Amino acid sequence: MAGTTLLHENDSTRVDSTLVKYFYNSLDNQQLGNVKIWDTTTLSASFYDPTNPQYEYYQELSNSGHAHKNFEFFFPTSIGFNNNLVSYDKFIVTKDKVLYPIVYQPFTEIRYMMGSKKEQHLNVIFCREFLPRFFLTLNFNIDYAPSVYQRSYAQNLYFIGNFRWNTKNERYGVNGYYFTNKIEVYENGGITHDSIFVDLIETDKTVIPVNLIGASNLIKVSGFGINNYFILSNSDIKNQRKIGLGRISYSFDYQRNRYLYKDSDPTSEFYANYDQVLNQNETFDSLSFYTIKNGINWNSLSYGKYNNDIPFYLTFGVEHNFTRHNGYKDIATEEQFAQADFQNFRAKAGIIVNLFKSTRITGKGELILSDYQAGDFILDGQWKQFLGTYKKNYGAFVFDVNLSRKSADWFEEAYYSNNFRWHNDFSPATYLRLQGTYETRWLSIGLKQTTIDHYIYFGDNAKPVQFTGTLNITSAFAKFNIKLKHFEIGGIASMQIADNDDVIHLPLLYGKLKLGWNINLVKGISMMQPSLVINYFTEYYADAYMPALRTYYLQNAVKIGNYPFLDLYITFKVKRANIFVGYTNIYSLSRDNRYFTTPHYPMRDSKLIFGVKWRLYK
Repeated sequence: MAGTTLLHENDSTRVDSTLVKYFYNSLDNQQLGNVKIWDTTTLSASFYDPTNPQYEYYQELSNSGHAHKNFEFFFPTSIGFNNNLVSYDKFIVTKDKVLYPIVYQPFTEIRYMMGSKKEQHLNVIFCREFLPRFFLTLNFNIDYAPSVYQRSYAQNLYFIGNFRWNTKNERYGVNGYYFTNKIEVYENGGITHDSIFVDLIETDKTVIPVNLIGASNLIKVSGFGINNYFILSNSDIKNQRKIGLGRISYSFDYQRNRYLYKDSDPTSEFYANYDQVLNQNETFDSLSFYTIKNGINWNSLSYGKYNNDIPFYLTFGVEHNFTRHNGYKDIATEEQFAQADFQNFRAKAGIIVNLFKSTRITGKGELILSDYQAGDFILDGQWKQFLGTYKKNYGAFVFDVNLSRKSADWFEEAYYSNNFRWHNDFSPATYLRLQGTYETRWLSIGLKQTTIDHYIYFGDNAKPVQFTGTLNITSAFAKFNIKLKHFEIGGIASMQIADNDDVIHLPLLYGKLKLGWNINLVKGISMMQPSLVINYFTEYYADAYMPALRTYYLQNAVKIGNYPFLDLYITFKVKRANIFVGYTNIYSLSRDNRYFTTPHYPMRDSKLIFGVKWRLYK
């Protein structure tokens, strides 16, 4: 797609000073043009919930802030020790989600939502240039989400502080970050009998019996790091594009994860089909680990800035990873189980080639050279063919390939807790994804084929299992954002089929659609946009959720789906502020109580909400 050339941050005479762009991870991404424009559209303003974004659709529990699972088939392809928690991914900020704004004047954005039962969501992000070329960003977020159902409560907090700085001639640059997350949730295990809810046997939802009455999860994830580069060849001409000696960079990253699952009733019937309880008085499953990464890298970047048009780019480097893992701790004996150290060295490489201003070929790979999970690798490649040039085109055809060999994660290999224990010797899984997409400014449509050999999943006993054969998942998908005069439409649609529904359960169809109509109130100052959001997925055996493991697993007893989730919004845009009022899950007023996205967890009831998204300068 077409783009604009990046300009120096302080050159406010040549750009809109209210424009805000951002990039992730390292200053190399800014130099390469991997930069996004801050979304300020009215159509997206009411998507306040991290698990209800505009272009994704998730399984959820009974309110915001809890575990979730994408309806799109997902296979994690990261290699080495896995320090991510997939079921809480939308609420946990890590290094890869720390964004670095590019601003031309001090910038603040406030997002706030207030709902029923004192539900509140608040996010404040601030960025400014405190010293010449020294930019500081602060980002605070809180999601407070009580629920009408018993023992269904969540409070999620995170804070991010990050900076970036470079010398006047841009020969040296450095960026760093700090983040901390704290997630507290009450876990009720779902309602005891779906019929109580579905058949309206009890209409007071506050007294519907739930499976767990004393369980909770506490999740803490924090970390910090620094990345800096030095250009090997000298130049006195700013932004000069020439062949040089490239740059060398060094990065250091630290991340600590702490998980605690507690339950005052370990002998509850909810755990009856699992392992024998070790401590019948109290569950106190404590788990922690920290990961340290050191990496050194060379790439061919010198002084030029690019935007999808770099003629040739090459990079390679090495990284050392170390993780210390502390498993289950018995609160009576203070005995620690599964304490271990993991480390490895890995090599990384990447390439970008642009030909004739219309063809872009990229590739990157990682290979673990020694120790933990040695031999695992990831290879990613893409061919992007513009129909025209990257600046002026009729869209582009994009072909992606991903091939990886991935050993079992530590969590899949061995685990020891009050209610669950296992030790497995799984073979590495091989993953191949082929995808073809046609992209324009307003539409992305494509096909994807995924093949997995020796797939590892959590079976109906909530324990990891390995399928020794080969699985195939085929999907067709579309993402669109269309504006015609006063009419706007945005959303996603997907169809996906697995060739073995004993191992993978997926909805055949799912989609999300938002329709908006723009009405000018005061030209150039204010407008109103009534809109309707429709969410839908076909009926299927959706994965169940196990709070004690913070994991979704296969189940074959309950089908959910084939229910229209409808939300109505009215958004007022006043200069740079978007103010919205909404009424969610309207169809539940029909008393058709089938609104589940996860078995035994009714979705949120209809409710009135109010919110604002406001950008401020200076």
